[in-house]
Amino acid sequence: MNDSQIPKTIFFWTLVVLFWLTAASIIGYAFGYRFNFKSGIFVYAGSITMKTTPQQVDVYVDGILMPSKSFNRINNSYHIGGVNPGNYMLEIKSPGYKSWSKKISVHSGISTEFWNVVLAQDSYAREDYESAGIQKFFISPRKNLAAFSQQVENIFFVKIFDPGTLEMNQVFAADDYIFTTNEKENIEWSPEAHRLIIPAINKENEKNYFIASVDNSEAIVNLRDLTGDNNLSHSRWDPKSKDVLFYMSENNLYRLDLNDLQNKKLVAQNIASYDLTPKNLFYLQLPEGIIYETSFDATDTATQITTAGPENMNDPSYQIIIYDEDRIVFLNKSNDLYIYNKGEEGDIYFKQLSDNATGSQFSDDGKKLLFWNNNEISTYFVRKWEVQPIRNEDETMSITKFSDTIGNVQWTRDYEHILFTNNNKIKLIEIDNRDHRNMMDVLSLNDSTSLLVNNFTDGKLYYTEKNDLGQNSLHAIYFPERTTFLQNFFPTTGTSTVQN
Repeated sequence: MNDSQIPKTIFFWTLVVLFWLTAASIIGYAFGYRFNFKSGIFVYAGSITMKTTPQQVDVYVDGILMPSKSFNRINNSYHIGGVNPGNYMLEIKSPGYKSWSKKISVHSGISTEFWNVVLAQDSYAREDYESAGIQKFFISPRKNLAAFSQQVENIFFVKIFDPGTLEMNQVFAADDYIFTTNEKENIEWSPEAHRLIIPAINKENEKNYFIASVDNSEAIVNLRDLTGDNNLSHSRWDPKSKDVLFYMSENNLYRLDLNDLQNKKLVAQNIASYDLTPKNLFYLQLPEGIIYETSFDATDTATQITTAGPENMNDPSYQIIIYDEDRIVFLNKSNDLYIYNKGEEGDIYFKQLSDNATGSQFSDDGKKLLFWNNNEISTYFVRKWEVQPIRNEDETMSITKFSDTIGNVQWTRDYEHILFTNNNKIKLIEIDNRDHRNMMDVLSLNDSTSLLVNNFTDGKLYYTEKNDLGQNSLHAIYFPERTTFLQNFFPTTGTSTVQN
């Protein structure tokens, strides 16, 4: 090789080396590798994925605004790839909404995911309904209707309100009666939303139930006069059969067809309570506290579900909440809360979750249980939760504590957030405890006794508030926000104001 060819050879091989280095870098980048200048080596990058409400948000990582091209419109989520492993401050903001933030950890080859980020609005357009004097209200699970109780001097009224048309219809009135004082008892809508069971007590403190038709097409029925039974309690509709209801008298459970009164049926004797699922009826047998399952018409032989009762049967006043035969909650008047949970691998957990619980609620998929008292909210994971952050079956987690009273505790639609009231405010808190839990004020109220119902049917949050005359009235906001789909099916009605 002569001297003139040496520079050409060096140049050629230099290009070859640069080509392979560049190709390797491009391929490595495509597969998620990034060069870490601090350590001087290539590392396998991670990523960040978020799904937010509202959808249009600004995402900041360590204070740097991420480009909008990161938005993946296939599943309406943000995906930020090529993030070096390490710790970052993630912030999500949107004009007109409260911000969300967490310190996060990104790991090599793994996407750090946040699938349920909800931002509360700074203010909401409030719908006001003409409903002065409302006591309690109960949303129909099948139709967009609300039944509410009203007391005017010695007369107890029940009225039906349609938030869509603003129509109001009185369906019940009785002298010398008031609505039940039992906080756990509701006006019961029939499955077809054509009738109501109304719990009431008279001046002698005797409980009774009245059956009223929503369209006033039938006469009001007095259940005690109809059955001849005393000490009535726990009256509920049969989920499958029209005009058929259950009730308890003297710890006995009866089934009654309003169209066939002669065939009143004794379903079970000496029980503490019962509950209905879409498929079957369950009851708590005394004195042992054993759960049994039978058909709605009680023609099947009862099947024993549990082999023992709660440890504390000194107070046998347990009300049961049934998700299915594998997931059962027990709560008595002494506020003892127990869970019976047959896990996915066959393990059975039967234990006390709280000795001062005031309420509980399963998530719609039965994987989580929300429970609370006057100062604390907690969750119990009935099934393994495999979405980040991963939770194990039979795991209990405290969500938040307050020194003053909390109320109106309930799941939101995603079952990853909880709504509650405290200090005249409606608050929203997430259950994701990575770094910290974001808690936001949704609304400020003028009354500490306000009632709150998150109605999934029309996407509204209904609540009561005092008017200028000191009377409770009904209001609503779209929560967490109004969508185009809901706009088409539920047009705005009522008088609108802005509330912070």
